[in-house]
Amino acid sequence: MYNQIDAILAQYEMEVYEVTKGRGTYICNTSKGKFVLTGFRGSKEKGELLREYLSKLKNHGFIVEQIEINKNGEAVTVDEETGERYILKDYIVGTELNVNRVKELKDAATLLAEYHNISNDIEWKELEESMLCAQNINEEKTRHYRELIKARNYMRSRKKKNDFERIYLKQCDGMFQIAKKSLDLLEKETEDVITTGIGHGEYNQHNVVFVDGHCQIVNFENFGIRWCILDVANFLRKMLEKNDWEINVGAEIIDAYRKKRPLTEADWEKLYALLLFPEKFWKITNHYMNSRKTWISQRDIEKLKKVIEQEGKRLHFMQNLFAIQEE
Repeated sequence: MYNQIDAILAQYEMEVYEVTKGRGTYICNTSKGKFVLTGFRGSKEKGELLREYLSKLKNHGFIVEQIEINKNGEAVTVDEETGERYILKDYIVGTELNVNRVKELKDAATLLAEYHNISNDIEWKELEESMLCAQNINEEKTRHYRELIKARNYMRSRKKKNDFERIYLKQCDGMFQIAKKSLDLLEKETEDVITTGIGHGEYNQHNVVFVDGHCQIVNFENFGIRWCILDVANFLRKMLEKNDWEINVGAEIIDAYRKKRPLTEADWEKLYALLLFPEKFWKITNHYMNSRKTWISQRDIEKLKKVIEQEGKRLHFMQNLFAIQEE
């Protein structure tokens, strides 16, 4: 593996002193400083757009990682043997966001709002809008809903059911009703404008780091033109899952964001619809359907039980979301 990585790094104008394995990445100590080598699932063209976009963010005063070009002047480097694509970017030394510290969650929400404000100042046309458009969220959630139905039908057809399936089948119909309501709300037209911008695409605790007391966003590889509220909803959901859907925690996050970037009525409507979808339940379902059914780990069963146990608190938060809006 390291011979393969060495071959990739040889395509850059730098001397490499040391390479260590990170979380799905390689940390490279070089003559130009420290970099992170990571796989890139997009095309060469999108990699170049990402490099250009990060450069534009920096020029707008936003502190953000930059992508190093290779000897051919390209952002994406391809492994000649495997065809795998890589990008080399700045290594940011910092501490990952602590999901249990409300102040850090508020700081991250404020930073997200500031990022959305700056991203709106960048001309989309210059970044070839057609290449950036993110997947339609309605289509994505509809596909997830159909996958839930497919999983239920599969489990019902099994004569000998395991513990996971028995627990799942007792709860799934209620989850499906909630998922269907979420879809209906997402498809409903809004009278107000839904704010759109270049979203991060994966804004979570792993992609927010604290450097000298200030937080910074990393890993923009899933960037794309989408509703800004998608980033907010994804971050809020993940943080609330880690905090047992505490209403006060959610209110603090939302308040920190909207102090820097007000939400329209349509933003609120779509935020509600997005959070209503039982995303964690779908993820567990999807993992089950893509795993070996002959043996289900106790950990998977515990994850399913936890989601079911949290559902009452999740729905209670949803009931209070519009009360937060009026504060």
